[in-house]
Amino acid sequence: MNRVQKILVPVNFSDDSANGLNYAASLAEETQAELVVLHVTQKEEARSFLTFLAVMEGWPMPNIPPAIPVDRLLREKALDLYRFIEKVVRNPGRVKIRRKIALGLEEEKILGVAREENIDLVVLGMRNKSLFPNLMARAKFLKMISRLPCPVLLKAGFGKPWPSTAG
Repeated sequence: MNRVQKILVPVNFSDDSANGLNYAASLAEETQAELVVLHVTQKEEARSFLTFLAVMEGWPMPNIPPAIPVDRLLREKALDLYRFIEKVVRNPGRVKIRRKIALGLEEEKILGVAREENIDLVVLGMRNKSLFPNLMARAKFLKMISRLPCPVLLKAGFGKPWPSTAG
């Protein structure tokens, strides 16, 4: 059996992805593998975030501000990813972690990074009972997994995935 040298863990800042990241980090520490943490965002996210803010601030809908520039969106997501990893990974100094931010469709970016980086294992944090609540999302997800060039470990969550920092 080949040694695992690179582990990819896609995250979306949810509890499920925190659970997967925490598990992948402990696995990377144990196997001395490099951990590649990927967050995929979409350009539309900038406009939807500002639309939400506009409604919260009481702006009328026709006067929605222009979308955030892509470079600013990516910088903000990179900072969010850095903070997420810092909050979730128990011993970040013991694992070599590389952070990646990608813009586009989640499935395609995960496949692309897995191929470009010669990933040996993909770890996905999942909900307790099912992969996805609806059949269409489940089929899309399973199709993506079948196209990956490496094994996939589905980590189901049990209880709290990572310790809370709230006192």
